[in-house]
Amino acid sequence: MSSDFRIEVIREGTADVIRFQGTIDARAEQHMRELSSRVSGPELRCDFSDAGRINSMGIAFLLRFLKSAKDEKNARITIHGLNQMNALLFKMTGIFLLAGHEQ
Repeated sequence: MSSDFRIEVIREGTADVIRFQGTIDARAEQHMRELSSRVSGPELRCDFSDAGRINSMGIAFLLRFLKSAKDEKNARITIHGLNQMNALLFKMTGIFLLAGHEQ
């Protein structure tokens, strides 16, 4: 798995599927800022199957994006593909309060 961060957005029916790839840290900032303009809702599926380590800056960017998508686009958000460490991190930081979690 590469540590370089990438985001792929694919439209599947009424859902935008967002695939996060690589390490989510301070270097992900520009990608995360542009993400809101790349999705339209009403349903967002966030796939973290190819994501690596997520640090505190990455969590901050994710929280900002998810809150914006929920508030501004009224999107229903689900999260898929988390490894055990990232699932625990999301639980501890409150990300699951903004988005549903599916195994």
